[in-house]
Amino acid sequence: MASFQKRGKTWQYCVSAKPKPIRKGGFATKKEAMIAAAEVEAKLSKGDNPIVKKAISFDEYFEKWVNLYRSHLKGPTLSHYGYTLQEIRDYFGSKPIQEIKRHDYQEFLNNYGSTKGQESVEKLHSHIKACIE
Repeated sequence: MASFQKRGKTWQYCVSAKPKPIRKGGFATKKEAMIAAAEVEAKLSKGDNPIVKKAISFDEYFEKWVNLYRSHLKGPTLSHYGYTLQEIRDYFGSKPIQEIKRHDYQEFLNNYGSTKGQESVEKLHSHIKACIE
């Protein structure tokens, strides 16, 4: 069941779905929002949840991000990103990024920090944080 709200000069719909409700706004009329919500509800009833994304492993995501956004880097800086990628692969393997929770990541940092200095842990964390943000 969808609900509708007027937000300023536009309309928004909200469809109840798992794991999160699906919201979309910017419709000029309530009727447009109702039509779009009906399409989403039809997809949900067929078992096609538009929220559920394709599972991608953390290391694959990080590698794609480095190649896309850090391709201009050279020398030691690029090798540091490669080292971060290797640490991700060693700890998480091919675990999908959607399954990594906050406490899993903290355990990763604690494990890494047990044999490394604080500066190394901070550098590793800064690479991953930039990727995730």
